[in-house]
Amino acid sequence: MKLLVDIGNSRIKWASIDDNGLNEGQSFQRGKTSIKAALNKAWKTLSDIDAVYVANVGGEKLATQLTEWTEKQWQITPVYIHTEKKRFGVTNAYDEPSKLGIDRWLSLIAARQHARQAQCVIDCGTAMTIDIVTKTGQHQGGMILPGLSLMRSALATSTHALTEETDEKEFKTLATNTYSAIQAGTLYSVTATLERIINDLQESFDNKIRFIITGGDAESLLPLLPDNINHYPDIVLKGLAFYARQDDKKKRAEKRTDNNKKAAAESTENPTDGSDFTQETSVERYIQNKNKTQSNSKPKTRRVRRSKAPKAEQESSAQTDKPDTSLPEEAI
Repeated sequence: MKLLVDIGNSRIKWASIDDNGLNEGQSFQRGKTSIKAALNKAWKTLSDIDAVYVANVGGEKLATQLTEWTEKQWQITPVYIHTEKKRFGVTNAYDEPSKLGIDRWLSLIAARQHARQAQCVIDCGTAMTIDIVTKTGQHQGGMILPGLSLMRSALATSTHALTEETDEKEFKTLATNTYSAIQAGTLYSVTATLERIINDLQESFDNKIRFIITGGDAESLLPLLPDNINHYPDIVLKGLAFYARQDDKKKRAEKRTDNNKKAAAESTENPTDGSDFTQETSVERYIQNKNKTQSNSKPKTRRVRRSKAPKAEQESSAQTDKPDTSLPEEAI
């Protein structure tokens, strides 16, 4: 079983993948500087892990902690996936491909496989990203704007009077306290921006474009967005799964090649053409062949048979030996 991990700016998402496919994703809040305690709580009971694949936008420090934890717990060094120029039918549009966030890259790969038409991926995380990929797999580029949490924290930290919080959970368009007013204002700000982007893209692609939303704030935004948006909370993990499956195929192919080479070597060392007799059998056959050769080499004595005279000649000879009674007595 393989573990897929998406380290985001505020949360860590993960899921396992086995022969039956990708299992349901889970997530937990991560610390700003340390994640080992969170890993212990979430993964301590996991077993039968044979590989770990990671998409990390949380920084090198968190990657180091994750590596140390998996090596100690499972003796496994994680595979960190990086953005590429082209892979799985998707071509990166960035001038410097590595500058495109790995979460955005994996989302494009997963979206491209869902349907053979243009795809728009809206990732509503700490920062909100929007990317387009055509039906032929060409990334068209995208945009980045502040997400809900960034907008709210900016208001709270930059304006002293807007730090009030309440226990109120119900959303109201017209709020009666500062905290709820910030919640409503930022929510409408983001959804209004998304609606305008969606309308413009539908016009540009002649309505032949599919919209996907993901990220931690997606569920908060969906009620205010058009109904034709598809919610895929684990799209980054689905993109990561393509890399895990590809490595599996490579390993199986390498194993088949090694087995074929081994079988060929064994066939050469142990031929099956009947020459693998025991030493005793070989000696016995050698003696038999030698005796046969010697027997065949002895000169054969040929018995000369007298040829019989022709019958007429024999009769003539017999008649000559008999006394001829027709002659006078003295002639005998």
